[in-house]
Amino acid sequence: MRTRIASLVAAATATLLVGSACGGGAADTGNVGGSKPSGSAGNSVYDQINALPKAKQRSKAVQLAKKEGSLSFYTSMTQDVADAVSKAFQQKFGIKVSVFRGNSETVLQRVLQESSANKLGADAVETNFLEMETMSKQGLLAPYQGSGLDKVVPTAKFTDWTASRFNVFLPAWNTDRIKPGQEPKSWEDLASPRFKGKITVELSDSDWYENVTAYWLGHGKSQAQVDALWKKIFANSKTAKGHTTMMQLLQAGQTPMDGMNYTYITDRAADQGAPVADRGADGTNPIPAFPRPNGVGAFTQAKHPAAAWLFYDWLLNEGQQTLVDLHLTPSTKVAGDKSLDGINLVPFDVKTLTTDATTWETKYDNALRGVAATK
Repeated sequence: MRTRIASLVAAATATLLVGSACGGGAADTGNVGGSKPSGSAGNSVYDQINALPKAKQRSKAVQLAKKEGSLSFYTSMTQDVADAVSKAFQQKFGIKVSVFRGNSETVLQRVLQESSANKLGADAVETNFLEMETMSKQGLLAPYQGSGLDKVVPTAKFTDWTASRFNVFLPAWNTDRIKPGQEPKSWEDLASPRFKGKITVELSDSDWYENVTAYWLGHGKSQAQVDALWKKIFANSKTAKGHTTMMQLLQAGQTPMDGMNYTYITDRAADQGAPVADRGADGTNPIPAFPRPNGVGAFTQAKHPAAAWLFYDWLLNEGQQTLVDLHLTPSTKVAGDKSLDGINLVPFDVKTLTTDATTWETKYDNALRGVAATK
């Protein structure tokens, strides 16, 4: 993750420098490198909204956003989620929404390239925490001071962006192939000989690998014990790319168990009748579950800053119900939300992964060396 992200930042910075050397005027005002533009129309609008009492911010944003007329946002939401979110926002405010979606690295790459050329096509963004942190450090995100911040949990608040939802890591299994009572009860159970050849792990989930490792070390295991467990787990495993692909294989019975997946993907498949589960027959799972934050932000270079602010505010307020309706885990308390029922939630190690993700990506890649791909 971070290795590739660092490469994207370096490439965007190089583009900026080349443009400056060639006398390109557009590049002179690019953000990449960490400086936030001052005095731009977008920042003036954000300042105007944020200066108001919270009770009056929304109405001012709606007034200005309707004049702007449209919103463009980039996201790594799955297509169905992105469609539902944009439709709900558009119906609420009558503001036309256009969406670009891709994986989180693709979103970041597009943002950095466009920003370095001073031609950013997005007003707002919603994606994974690592990419959000990168954009924040590059000075691309504008402050938000709306009422939505009063509702999110403290662990959802970051500089210039806010977690809008959490992707919760837990094992998932096909209930036809893993019988009741035989499902794993701990991360350590994935090392059991009974799961030999039955586990699929995702190729890029080094953040899961780091969190499980840190949890084990923090709860009394030695490094040698941790290394031995991972060796056994990966000896039991095959690999696949993408959590949606993993679920498709799981619900078809082609694989018995996902070593990790996002609970919302599992729960949605189960609700649609697939023989999959991430909780036992009693509706609980004792395995420590790690909630990875995905966040929302508004761009300093936004062509429609009021719409960007409004989308940010809406996603942390009414938009949370839209996420719950899609079985996602919201960053606020929402009536009727059952996404965390029966789950043993523990803190996600954001700090380590935002400062040293390169190390963990390398470790995970090395640990998976020799592990065959799922066919």
